[in-house]
Amino acid sequence: MSVQKTFNTLDPAIIDDVELHYEKDPLLLNIDQFSDQQKLIKAESHSIEGNFEDSQKILTTINTQALSNKHFVNFTLLSTENYFALFQMQQAATQLNQTRFKSLYSRQGKELKQRILNLKAKVAFANGSYYQGLEALTKLSRLAKRKRHILNIHDRIWSITSEMAFEQLDRTKVKSFVLSGWLDLASKSRRFQNHPDEQSHILSQWRRSWKNHPGAKVPPTFFGGGSFWNSNPDQIGVLLPLHGEYLTPSETLIQGLISAYYQTMNLDSKKTLNLPELRLYDTSKIPIMDVYNQAVDDGMEMIIGPMRQSEVEDLISNDDISVPTLTLNRPDKYRSTKIENLYQFGLSSIDELIQIADRAWEKGHKNILMIAPENSWGKRSSEFFNQYWSSKGGNLTADTLYAHSVNDFTKLLKKPLHIDLSEKRGLAIKRFINSRVNYTIRRRQDIDLVVMLGYPLKARQIKPALDFLYASNIPVIATSHIYNGIEQAGLDRDLSGVEFSSMPWALKGQLPLDLKPDNQLHTAYRQLFALGYDSFVIARNLNNIEQSQSLPLFGSTGLLSLKDGAITRKQKWAKFERGKAIEIY
Repeated sequence: MSVQKTFNTLDPAIIDDVELHYEKDPLLLNIDQFSDQQKLIKAESHSIEGNFEDSQKILTTINTQALSNKHFVNFTLLSTENYFALFQMQQAATQLNQTRFKSLYSRQGKELKQRILNLKAKVAFANGSYYQGLEALTKLSRLAKRKRHILNIHDRIWSITSEMAFEQLDRTKVKSFVLSGWLDLASKSRRFQNHPDEQSHILSQWRRSWKNHPGAKVPPTFFGGGSFWNSNPDQIGVLLPLHGEYLTPSETLIQGLISAYYQTMNLDSKKTLNLPELRLYDTSKIPIMDVYNQAVDDGMEMIIGPMRQSEVEDLISNDDISVPTLTLNRPDKYRSTKIENLYQFGLSSIDELIQIADRAWEKGHKNILMIAPENSWGKRSSEFFNQYWSSKGGNLTADTLYAHSVNDFTKLLKKPLHIDLSEKRGLAIKRFINSRVNYTIRRRQDIDLVVMLGYPLKARQIKPALDFLYASNIPVIATSHIYNGIEQAGLDRDLSGVEFSSMPWALKGQLPLDLKPDNQLHTAYRQLFALGYDSFVIARNLNNIEQSQSLPLFGSTGLLSLKDGAITRKQKWAKFERGKAIEIY
């Protein structure tokens, strides 16, 4: 009896472990009957319809050397746009860097040059090549004639610089006069972010030093009319539980807030800045509304707090917020609640999970294995991610929760990876065919991404377990909890290849001055330090962040924006390489 015949007598799942034969892509059947120009037209048609993969497949069959210069330019732009849409940024950059294409740029008309520069900027920014992208925008600005078009481009330049790490704003790294000027202005503006009323003065000083700079003639809308002002309350009440189990978290948060306070004070060399008085109120044993009303009666013009979720919910339910109030928690069930004078801020994982899902979708992932702790945080996060991912059209193929006591993740992950089924199939083959048959255990093949939630200790156990279970080639992406901001290359070497959403403070060179939470603190507390720091940053800029044209604040926990009464955090992206965390794009 033949082996194939034997397979047919077994469980059909066994046959899934046999490699299928290759079939030629139907899209490319008879493609050779078309001329290269016809293929280009066909590829463009597919791209217009959003079928970028099909478009790119057709382009790979074209002999570019036989194309005229005009068609070669069109080919390159179409290929670049396809790769960009498919989130294959390195390939997109390679297309634009072809020697022949670069040599043809000067021969193009104004409109085509503008299209090329726009595309160069988009691809460069997506690859983290900020200087290259900004150079493209400065060239684009020179092509513009009308002031409003120039202003739009300058606003784009300013928007990009507002998201760059502070160390990247060092103008000594570039030779271009125009780019150097933009970086100089951005650096000064960022350094004095907690002095909103200084921004107009910074611009006027900068314009005197850079008289011939395009930005001096047409400043970004950000500086429009000198309409900056601090929230500038004279007294801020800080409402936190100062006894019991919340004492250490509250103290850590206060340390972060005070750190931002003194950094702001030290920048004021002329001693002209009127910083507010901070007064602490203990919410440990007194109902939150009683403490809140006491703070208001004491003359507090702004409130930071409370921190406990139940207290924030009580505050929202009361619906009587008499002074600007920045909470230090964002209850999930009140995420879309907008109340006058109330601004919800916190370290909810939802902002991160949305960004992870969006990034995964852009990269073409569809089927996800999620690994999360078996606690309220893990369960809520897993449930939210499943809903959000499904709404995009994705599939949460498996959802695995782990207890804190788990140390051997190979046992836990065998089932979601179907290793246990593969082992059973191997035994079946040996039993029905020959006990000496060599059988290779295989994991399931329908998972194309792992999303991991957990702190460093557990993450360092999960990734090696995935590698051991034949899943080393599945990309892994994690939340910011995976990294505590302390470089430990020896311990984190097992995490190499893992991407994660990172708070800026945890990566070197992001802020003008590094945050310095106690190295002995747990990762969660170090993040609370950053939350406290940002609470003061927001308090100083609350009036400006409310303006629709305002750009995000570059905070330590993320790029901070206001939407529907809540402060949202857009985080950076990082990756472990040889145990070190580096920024990626």
